[in-house]
Amino acid sequence: MNTTQTSDWENVSETLKHNVVAMPLGQERKIREIIGEVTWAPLQRSTRHRFGKHVRANLEHYGLVFARMAGRIAVYKKSAI
Repeated sequence: MNTTQTSDWENVSETLKHNVVAMPLGQERKIREIIGEVTWAPLQRSTRHRFGKHVRANLEHYGLVFARMAGRIAVYKKSAI
């Protein structure tokens, strides 16, 4: 991952945390939908995939809980805690 991808990763991570706080309880969304297309688009496909795995491994850090699978894409909702 080059430095541009690293800074994009940090930007996506911060945006995800910020947007989860604003998300209503019980609403289900994919990571891409929570972050938004404008912020998500600069990431390369492999970085997107790796970021998704990172979120799945650190759900508490982002204030999310796993809700269900939509095909092969995980859907999350805001943690009540």
